[in-house]
Amino acid sequence: MTGNFELVVRTADGSVQTLVVSATDAATACTRAVSDGLQVLGCSWRGGSTKDKRHAPNAKRLGLDIANFSYELASLLAAGLSVIDALRTLAAKESAPARRAALLDVVEGVSEGLPLSAALERHSGRYPALLIATVSASEQTGDLSTALRRYAEHQQTIKALRDKVVGAAIYPMLLLAVGSLVVLFLITVVVPKFAVLIESTRHELPWSSQLLMSWGRFAALHKWEVGFAGMALLLAILAAARHILRTGAKAAWMDTVPFIGPTIRKFRHAQLYRTTSMLVRGGIAAPRALQLGASLLGDADREGLRRAVQLIHEGRSLSDALQEAQLADPVATSMLTVAERTGALADILERIAQFHESRLQRSVDLSTRLFEPVLMIVIGLVVGAIVVLMYLPIFDLASSLQ
Repeated sequence: MTGNFELVVRTADGSVQTLVVSATDAATACTRAVSDGLQVLGCSWRGGSTKDKRHAPNAKRLGLDIANFSYELASLLAAGLSVIDALRTLAAKESAPARRAALLDVVEGVSEGLPLSAALERHSGRYPALLIATVSASEQTGDLSTALRRYAEHQQTIKALRDKVVGAAIYPMLLLAVGSLVVLFLITVVVPKFAVLIESTRHELPWSSQLLMSWGRFAALHKWEVGFAGMALLLAILAAARHILRTGAKAAWMDTVPFIGPTIRKFRHAQLYRTTSMLVRGGIAAPRALQLGASLLGDADREGLRRAVQLIHEGRSLSDALQEAQLADPVATSMLTVAERTGALADILERIAQFHESRLQRSVDLSTRLFEPVLMIVIGLVVGAIVVLMYLPIFDLASSLQ
């Protein structure tokens, strides 16, 4: 079964074009382009049959650390080994058969005469598009070792930034989970027992306590139903959290959450600018570099980036296009304008990424300082209200006895 592959090629007259080739795999598509006298600069899977994609597990499912793989490969190449020897060395040290087979597949592709980028793309979806684009650009300059090291450093920087955001969210989520369990225990175990005890006194209760006791009676009569409902709610929350982590929090509704939405958007923009800087430094044109980084953005920003790239192709400047797409604030726009005059686009993009990261760190610190006490107050009020409503009937009963 065949699929569609998008090839970025250079013609004999030096112009760069984008072609869509229908082939069984990326290697066949690249071979067809080379046989037509074209130089392949990049190859990515666009659609069609998903057979190869299903049977080629990605690096994450294989357990292959792409950043570490890039760094080790760069070190071996810098030591003087050829690409094939370096890949065979990395394959030999792998203990897992699946990871060893994946690397040997790349060795086989290179041995057949394919460029390393085409060999990495041979099994669509196994290796990240950013890595393939970086390798493809470095093949034109002959500086593969430096490009791989730069990609590894980029991945480590992004991972460190992501760990900061995730680490800041661990304590509030733990606090929310513990508070929810305490509230669930009170309303499913303690309140029903109090309801039975208070009902036996036949004492008139305040309306708020009556409401709580009604829930207690309901929970006592429908223990299994309440338990299953609570379990279903817990599973739904876990499924939602897993979906958010899998998609990188790119759902549109995430942007509307106060404090969290703007923080996530800053994180995405920092990723985009740092990734674009790395690709531009490696020799990839800015519009193409932006397109490769589109997967890092949310739905709305991804559509804005598409419009920005279209404006750039129409002749608009990079700063104007990104500003119109709301992907560049006034500071980033001013810095991009300077880059357009000086030509130091890669350095400016990296500085913009650092600027966004510093703002992100301040936003995370502020959100944490505000969210944690607010969450503690809310949980305390809920638990306190339940306890007070349970003890009000006892206080009324004691006063009536006196």
